[in-house]
Amino acid sequence: MFTAFLPALRRFAAVGLGLVGLFAGPAIADTISPTSFSADLGVGESVTLRKTVTVSAAPPSSALVDVMFVFDTTGSMGPSINAAKATATSLLTTLNSTFGNVSSGTAFYNDPGAGLTSALTTTIATTQTAINAFSAGGGGDFAELGWDGITAATTANWRAGSNRFIIVLGDAGFKNGAATLASTQAAVGVDNAKVIGIDFTAANGNTGLTPTFASSILSLTGAQNFASTNTAASIAASIISGITTGFSTYNSVTVDDLNGGLPQIDVTTTCVSASTGTCSGALATGSFDRSVERTFTFDVTYTRLAEGFKSFNTYALVNGGITATQVDSFGPNGGTVPEPGTLALVAASLFGMVAARRRRAA
Repeated sequence: MFTAFLPALRRFAAVGLGLVGLFAGPAIADTISPTSFSADLGVGESVTLRKTVTVSAAPPSSALVDVMFVFDTTGSMGPSINAAKATATSLLTTLNSTFGNVSSGTAFYNDPGAGLTSALTTTIATTQTAINAFSAGGGGDFAELGWDGITAATTANWRAGSNRFIIVLGDAGFKNGAATLASTQAAVGVDNAKVIGIDFTAANGNTGLTPTFASSILSLTGAQNFASTNTAASIAASIISGITTGFSTYNSVTVDDLNGGLPQIDVTTTCVSASTGTCSGALATGSFDRSVERTFTFDVTYTRLAEGFKSFNTYALVNGGITATQVDSFGPNGGTVPEPGTLALVAASLFGMVAARRRRAA
């Protein structure tokens, strides 16, 4: 393979990851190896690099995570909203240290009304301010406009390659408004977002109502529901459990630059092997879980389209979300990648020079 000659001409090095995991002990993270690569290419030239993605037997600690919080703000939710206010800053700090780079935003639903209240941001204080602005009131009948609230969350400014979670905090089931179950399912699917319900039905005395909050949440494909009390610790634990479980299964792995190399460098990926599952084009696909560590290999081809220095990231994508990052760089003016025959001539010349020196030394 041509790429076997590249170590003599290119510099690339693996960089260790030292990230904080969910619990005390050694950090566990998904990885992409090598984690850095650099090369010189002339316009029209290509180079292929074999990359290995390791998906850990634990949630990733270097993921790009977007979380939209959706609050039921009807009257019975007062104690739950106050508890959420008390835990927001510490919760978001914990999410960052546990999973990686976390962005958060907020939305609400009442009766009537639903919508976004703050865009996704990595500034924790901004999300805290938005949550602090919520108050409970209105409603008075049943059920609530939860589908509208979740649909509002799907219009968030999601980051490219983010692992997307919609956290719904409520205590009563949903009814149709501008959005329905079907339209909400479609909107969530387009965003590739996971819905997690934080259920205050028992805490707020709404047991016996039909539909229940749990039945409404779980009618969305792949959604989860966690019962919570009105304490900050319980809410935080439920949300962390939901996101952790959301990472526990996956069905696709690939490597992609998300067009970060353009316009100078085009990147294409071919799946080579998977410890389980099958390769199809750029994807390793199957029914995977994080009960064990799994490895996947890919051939990633870089082709120079235009001159100019370019530095960008390529990513390990698990279910379309970034869980590990590699840094790539290409020189400013391009260069010529020698053909294998040229490499052999260079090697022969170097061998001759070494032999001649040895003869002179003798």
